[in-house]
Amino acid sequence: MRYSARKPFRWLCCTVLAALAMTSCDMMEQDLSDCPYGLYVTFKYDYNLQRADMFNDHVGSVTLYVFDEHNKLVKTVEESNAGGVEPLKQPGYVMHITDLAPGNYRFVALAGQRPYADMMETARAKFVRTDIATGDDIAGLGVQLERRETGDGTYEIVNNALPLDTLWHGMLTEPVQVYSKESNRPAYATVSLVRDTKKISVSLRELDDPTQMDIADYDLAITDRNSTLLWDNLVDETTGTVVYRPHDTWNTDDRTPVAGQGEVGKIGHADFMTSRIIYHDDAADDGTLTIVSRETGATVVNVNLPDLLSRLRSSEELHSYTPQEFLDRGYDYQLDFFLRGGRLSYVNISISVLGWSKRIQYEEL
Repeated sequence: MRYSARKPFRWLCCTVLAALAMTSCDMMEQDLSDCPYGLYVTFKYDYNLQRADMFNDHVGSVTLYVFDEHNKLVKTVEESNAGGVEPLKQPGYVMHITDLAPGNYRFVALAGQRPYADMMETARAKFVRTDIATGDDIAGLGVQLERRETGDGTYEIVNNALPLDTLWHGMLTEPVQVYSKESNRPAYATVSLVRDTKKISVSLRELDDPTQMDIADYDLAITDRNSTLLWDNLVDETTGTVVYRPHDTWNTDDRTPVAGQGEVGKIGHADFMTSRIIYHDDAADDGTLTIVSRETGATVVNVNLPDLLSRLRSSEELHSYTPQEFLDRGYDYQLDFFLRGGRLSYVNISISVLGWSKRIQYEEL
């Protein structure tokens, strides 16, 4: 009986010692150099129509704003692919922050294809971030596209014939608890990004006489109220109406001879980039795309842009998205307008990642 009483105790002691020896950190010596500690932040960009995480392939720079439980800024951390070093391209990339005091934190991320300072030095229209300092409230964070007042209460986005730099936004408002280094207990957070910049490619064709199409004969514009984005990625529409012009226009040959003429038709092209597009409850608040003939002054195209783009939710799978979710997930749209006698006949809508397009008729067949 005496032997039986001692055997379990001896076995328990051996088991505990073996477990301590097998840990990644040498707890017997209190050497914590190999122990994970601090905050480990990962990022993902799978809020897209592909539903695939494209963070490593698309994002070249990310700035993380760290706020305490009272929504006051604690610190800002930026990491970028630059100078031949590309940490964000590495699978499993993690931003490791080691100097946060124990407590609960929230996060906002702004990301681009290159470092923010580099974006500010280009001639492109820029998403300028508000300059907030340590201790400032989260509500002070936001971005606004550079713009020029036109004198009639609206603003023009001056793109200098260059596309916008891509902007992503992400936030994690559920508090994440960070522990002290001595506790040997790391904290983890994942911030999901959404792409705010949209590419809209427009083509223009004339059905009656395709040889006469020239994109230079038309003024194209997108009008919206989306130049200012708040900390939570909501659009501040009180900051005014803005007008986007194409950053590139050109013509191509249709390469199919026009029946009875022996000439090839022409196709006019224009590329836009805009800020986040919003689908409103009231259609009157939506952004519009207009095309005006410079020769006649007639408006040949005037369409509700978010309504038109969201009509691509035609499959059963995609129709489960709300119009706004579809617009936020998509980012590369194609609109092909067909005119007949200078009037809009129909439009084909497509998006780069989908295998189909949708035709909308504007005249009776």
